Amino acid sequence: MTHLAKISAVLLLLACAVRAQVASTPRPGPAVIDESTRWTRCNTTRNVYDFQMSQLDGRFTDLTAYRGKVLLIINVATFCAYTQQYLDFNGIIDRYKAQNFTILAFPCNQFYLQEPAENHELLNGLMHVRPGNGWKPHTDMKIFGKLEVNGANHHPLYEFVKGVCPQTVNDLGIMEELMYNPVRANDVTWNFEKYLIDRKGVPRFRFHPTAWSNGRVVTPYIEQLLRERA
Repeated sequence: MTHLAKISAVLLLLACAVRAQVASTPRPGPAVIDESTRWTRCNTTRNVYDFQMSQLDGRFTDLTAYRGKVLLIINVATFCAYTQQYLDFNGIIDRYKAQNFTILAFPCNQFYLQEPAENHELLNGLMHVRPGNGWKPHTDMKIFGKLEVNGANHHPLYEFVKGVCPQTVNDLGIMEELMYNPVRANDVTWNFEKYLIDRKGVPRFRFHPTAWSNGRVVTPYIEQLLRERA
């Protein structure tokens, strides 16, 4: 074997070893599976309209603009295994927008630091990184500024919905992957947890990130709320 061939063989072995190590490294967060039973009913008559939310440009707004709409509230992150759920969002909005449905997304960096971007970088990350390939959010989908969903500085909106919607699982996950304190039993479990809000602004259902299956787990509940009057 020539010297060059030996070097090539060593490099090939090293590449195989790196791939094997990457493949064997556990992926952070809950396993990427479809789990249709991980949802709960909320218990409140209070609405979400008065909460002040920061937009991508730093300006604040409340949620009264969404009065009369069914809303799916989601905490999102660009570098998460569940980021591919974005690819389902536009189609779901198209299906139900005529009935006054939309999605409100809230970027959060508290789960394994999977949303490191600044507000002005978020849309470019979605277009060119994940989901990538030029993806853009639906014109009726609102992506707000980054916030915290858990810990000492959790946003009041999330403090509220977590308090009125029971937890969907018993195990929050690995402490080293949760970038906040304190950890509470009813915390948002990971990126892409969802809260479904009715036409009166009242939280009705909570869904674990794995309760998705390209939207098929959640859409029956969307349809249920769309049939109700405001």
